[in-house]
Amino acid sequence: MNATDPGVRAAEAAPVGLVLVDAEGRIIFINDSAETLIGRSRKQLSGARLADAGPVGAAADALARRAVTEARGVVAHDLPISLPDGLVRLSIDAAPEGEGACLCLRPWPESGASPRGDTAANAAAGFGRMLSHELKNPIAGARGAAQLIAQSDDEEIAELADLIVSELDRARRIAERWSGIGELTPGPLEPVNLHSLVREAVRSAAAGAAEGVTFEEHFDPSIPDAEADRDLVLQAVLNLLINAAEAVQERGGAVSVSTRYRSARPGGPAPEARLEIQVLDEGPGVPDHLQEAVFNPFVTGKAAGEGLGLALVSRIAELHGGGVEFSSQPGRTLFHLYLREAGR
Repeated sequence: MNATDPGVRAAEAAPVGLVLVDAEGRIIFINDSAETLIGRSRKQLSGARLADAGPVGAAADALARRAVTEARGVVAHDLPISLPDGLVRLSIDAAPEGEGACLCLRPWPESGASPRGDTAANAAAGFGRMLSHELKNPIAGARGAAQLIAQSDDEEIAELADLIVSELDRARRIAERWSGIGELTPGPLEPVNLHSLVREAVRSAAAGAAEGVTFEEHFDPSIPDAEADRDLVLQAVLNLLINAAEAVQERGGAVSVSTRYRSARPGGPAPEARLEIQVLDEGPGVPDHLQEAVFNPFVTGKAAGEGLGLALVSRIAELHGGGVEFSSQPGRTLFHLYLREAGR
């Protein structure tokens, strides 16, 4: 690259780390900010493989490869990276550039993340505008096909088609809300029976779950109604159930969902939200390196995941004055969704 070119000079002086790699993942260009973040000199890094440039380089290389393979931009916010002298958090953007990729690295400004969603909820706000227009056309097409299937003489097929139409209508309502407002916002909050809502979510999750995955329901019959936007809370519960079902699908097993009235602990999230929905699975657990950032958008442990499901759960909880947190170890992952009761 010509060092006198204005574009190169601007890249050199950029306050964020910039790295350009070729098709083999070798570093073609790196600026001063990226040197600092990676912790190695330009002399060491030029021509080297990004994957070999320490923990930061390895994390950036994984995103670069994904961007090239999928031919689209990929973003990871609040990415925890272990270094010899401690944990750092970075935001890394990767986009295809020729046969290689261009990366932007910068320190993530929000520190102190924990396995609860209240610190990450606002980070999920606003992503709806990005998705809305992409959702509307396929929803309309799928709904039309499902309506034709619903006319089948086979009662079981017709029932499943009706379920598809119902779910697509709910997705369309949410997409329209995102499009009109620019971010996820609840409609009027009304009393919602959580047992009815959870049963509906279980029915939807079970319809798409792998063979060998079962669902167990344990309800406290005494809990009052929640004050909620039913569609949004239903989506949050469904996301938790789908994640749990995917966690146990390889070996099969049960996903347990329960409701209860909670006693908020000192320092816990949303102490005024006394209604709790728990989702428990016996899968392998959330990887250690993701636990502190799992509610942040675009953070995912799934090879084909987008990392939006739990971000959406945390945002919905926050919009309802509630919260979400989890605990996880191999063989036991438990998510807690907290909501306010109606009239309080």
